[in-house]
Amino acid sequence: MNIIAALFGCMKALAGRPDWTDHFDLSRKGLQQSFIALLLIIPAFYVIAHAVQLQRAAMFEIELSAVPLAPFAIIVLLYLLCFSAVAYIFAMIFDKQDRFRPWVIARHWSVFWLVLIVAGIFGLNLIGAVPFAAANYIALLGFLCILLIDIRLAQTLIPFPIGAAILIGCCINAMGLVVILLGFQQMI
Repeated sequence: MNIIAALFGCMKALAGRPDWTDHFDLSRKGLQQSFIALLLIIPAFYVIAHAVQLQRAAMFEIELSAVPLAPFAIIVLLYLLCFSAVAYIFAMIFDKQDRFRPWVIARHWSVFWLVLIVAGIFGLNLIGAVPFAAANYIALLGFLCILLIDIRLAQTLIPFPIGAAILIGCCINAMGLVVILLGFQQMI
């Protein structure tokens, strides 16, 4: 899979262009590659968490403690897989299983690129090139963009009417938030 082609495919899918499929492998192998892409962004999430942990230590004048890698990776992986579970349930309920694979592939690659961008900003924060407040603002925008991506992909790829797409996007993101909040509550 060409990850640059995936970026263009994601932009075309979000724009609702019918030729978005030209940039993706929509076979079983392409689906597997999209899950591998999710695994590859776990270190990017760790960069974000490390920058937040540094800022937290500085704000509260406490000793910096490293984010435990194994529990962190499990929580992030569960968060990333949450979409597939919820999307599959909606695809079954609305009898759209034939569109499930393209939906998952496009969403996984969209999140891949979005997380890399946000992690890049936090990487710049770690080297002192970007203030934490700006990086944190970009992270908030990134999270809101995931909601918009979920709504738009549900609307253009499945296709669901706008009201149903908004409901599905909100459900997907709510489930992700539950996983993150419950998981990180156990780590503290």
